[in-house]
Amino acid sequence: MISILAVSLALAPARDALVRPGVISTAAAEVRIAHSPDGRRILWGAIGRDAAADQQDIWEIHRVRAGWSAPARVSFDTDAAEFDPAFSPDGRWVYFQSDRAGGLGGSDLYVVSIDPVSGRFGRPRNLGPQVNTPKEEWAATPTPSGGLIFSSNGWGGRGKHDLYEVDLRTPGARPVNLGDAINGPLDDLDAAITPDGRTLVFSAGDMDAETADVRLFVSYRTRSGWMPRRPLGIGCSPFVLGAAIDRRTPWLLYYAAHCSDSPGRMDVHVADLRRVVGKPAMPASNESQR
Repeated sequence: MISILAVSLALAPARDALVRPGVISTAAAEVRIAHSPDGRRILWGAIGRDAAADQQDIWEIHRVRAGWSAPARVSFDTDAAEFDPAFSPDGRWVYFQSDRAGGLGGSDLYVVSIDPVSGRFGRPRNLGPQVNTPKEEWAATPTPSGGLIFSSNGWGGRGKHDLYEVDLRTPGARPVNLGDAINGPLDDLDAAITPDGRTLVFSAGDMDAETADVRLFVSYRTRSGWMPRRPLGIGCSPFVLGAAIDRRTPWLLYYAAHCSDSPGRMDVHVADLRRVVGKPAMPASNESQR
């Protein structure tokens, strides 16, 4: 990813607010933010923050009596690459990707528990061959129905990286490709889903291109499945990653890009989904999620 960042620095007008400058958005690269459901903890991925330029780590701040703690790496972070955190809907688990030793491939998906009393993280667990392959798995996103959406180039697929969903409640369930409505011939990744499970926002483009062009797309779930994706129309540059939605404010979309107000190579911004979502592309009112 770092080579892509190097060619994605062309400035574009900043329309969306920069998130916590100097705390989350810094001179490093910050990519995917995750808010705990109770609003007391924020995690994000950082590249080259107090580390080598290509080092990927997960950072956090949490509520303290005086407001918020100072930013720091999470306790389960290692010298390997850790990235793309996401909270489970109940706030008791965090999913992330890592290339730490002992995995099945180049980058695997892991989950770590959170003690509901102390708030301490437990010991990370590899999600195993139900999800991970000898290739690359990225950016896990828990769904409201108990599934996990993630990106992989190890389960066949239509493009380089496709988006899949797996039912973690069913032992032995295999990932299901989200299909032609979602996945294209290049890379599809970094999905975010609204709390009702009906709107999916994700990045699509070529992560390996010399001239980066990765943008946000949206799809809506109806009784018959996912509608064909369309450009979302949010993002202040032609290279946008790390879509994320805070369950407490589902009308706001967080994303990472290098914009005219960015202090670093990529920074977290927030946009109002209501300015682009909800007109002809939204499911009709009589179309339920399932």
